Amino acid sequence: MSAIDHDAAPLPAPAQRRWPQRLRAAGMRLVLTTLAGLMLAAIVHIVTILLIPVLSQRDAAHAYRELGAEGHAEIVPLARGSGALPALQEADPDVITAVCAYDLAAGPVRVLARTGTLPLGLTLHRQGGGVIYAITDRAAIRGVLEFLVLTEGQYDERVANDEEGETSRELRVVSDTQRGLIVARVLAKRPSDRGDAEALAGGVRCGPAD
Repeated sequence: MSAIDHDAAPLPAPAQRRWPQRLRAAGMRLVLTTLAGLMLAAIVHIVTILLIPVLSQRDAAHAYRELGAEGHAEIVPLARGSGALPALQEADPDVITAVCAYDLAAGPVRVLARTGTLPLGLTLHRQGGGVIYAITDRAAIRGVLEFLVLTEGQYDERVANDEEGETSRELRVVSDTQRGLIVARVLAKRPSDRGDAEALAGGVRCGPAD
């Protein structure tokens, strides 16, 4: 009976030569994939930078920047139509929306809204997007919502001019951008409420502070 050799038989020479080739091929594929990913990321980055001036002109602050020139919020459309104003995106058909653009270059802006029987909310939006402040008619005092919109510098100046020892009762909201939007939303509970809702939303005042 012959002895059994338990040692593993060595790989044939051709198989031994194929392993380095496979490793090199795998490494090359990894390098090419990584380079392709980096090139794609660079292209996306460059295209995004080039599109910034175009996209920045399409935000809400630019689209509605002429609203409020008469000192009050103006109704914006619910659906796309032939009007000059772009339609609101994903707007609730039961909500009447009015917008007043502000520019704090000339000084603080005072916002005043009288409440009614329909739910009313006010939001302050910075240029470029994002909500700075929000308030509802539940915070109204004697049926009135009122606050000032200021830059940080204007806020500091106003605080410095407050009489010593006397705390100001006016609500002051600091905007981190010079331009932005004041958006009024009123819920029309029934179709017959739309007239009152439009009057309430469009009645929001927004003008220079005294």
